[in-house]
Amino acid sequence: MTGPPTPPPWLRAGLMAGFTPGERDRIRRAHEFAARRHAGQVRKSGEPYITHPVAVAEIALDAGLDCDVVCAALLHDVIEDTGCAAGLIRAEFGDEVTALVEGMTALERGPEQAVLDVADDRVRTLKVFDRLHNMRTLQPLDQARRELKSRQTLAVVAPVAARLGLRAVAAELESIARRNLPGDTACRVLALGSLLLPRAHRDSHLDEWLGELDVLRDRRARARFAFGLVRALPALSLTLRRPPSGTAPAPLPIAQLRATGRRVLCWILRSELRTWTPLTLLLAWVVLEAARNSPADAVVTLVTVPPVLHAGVRSLRARLGPPP
Repeated sequence: MTGPPTPPPWLRAGLMAGFTPGERDRIRRAHEFAARRHAGQVRKSGEPYITHPVAVAEIALDAGLDCDVVCAALLHDVIEDTGCAAGLIRAEFGDEVTALVEGMTALERGPEQAVLDVADDRVRTLKVFDRLHNMRTLQPLDQARRELKSRQTLAVVAPVAARLGLRAVAAELESIARRNLPGDTACRVLALGSLLLPRAHRDSHLDEWLGELDVLRDRRARARFAFGLVRALPALSLTLRRPPSGTAPAPLPIAQLRATGRRVLCWILRSELRTWTPLTLLLAWVVLEAARNSPADAVVTLVTVPPVLHAGVRSLRARLGPPP
């Protein structure tokens, strides 16, 4: 006979300092209840299904929500996916938790927009957190399913998150959704180019770029805009990765900096080996990063990025002129 399910790290490590001992016990029981009901179920990724409600509960904990909401996050799929009767939840966890779980079940069974319009704010918040984790783990779904979820997220769930005051969550939902919708080459190049930036800055910069790109309707204008950004990405990446210092050193004269930079650039570009060795390594890194999200993105990278790099090298060589 097997023992109780292993609790998640945030339960084992006692990271629920804001809860009373009785509330912590309720959350532990909710986890055990959900783990038993979802036993044998797996997600599209192959992970045990219980990892999803646990992740939603972790988001609720990070947001500082109360014990009832955290319990409901752990139990939010047991009626819909395991056939558990609401009465069993009510007997174990009370009316409040049961109402939240039934509200989540109604969202799954009815038209999402219509039900969200009349749902309790706590149910809406749980739905937003549920969609956030589902969007973060969207890759195992097929392309059509990813696009459907992404359009629903942009049209329905992200606006609800914004109205609830969850601005950071709304921004993340929109960013993930846009990355999973089909776009032209300029959009895809910018999405891949953003991988050069530090992780903390990628989404905000990509959202800004895509917003500016949306204004441009002419294909050539969009291509020029994307090409200009790609050329500027290495410098932007270095700037964003440079750690802040307490006392800045005295700046070198601008003319000296320009002359030094030009000499270094000339030295690199005069040799095919010095030029393409780091660019090949950079391309390999970008392809690997893209492949972590989707093999299709990696293929698109190999098709679109090398011509951009080649054009950039030719442009720089033309501007620098013949060797001194």
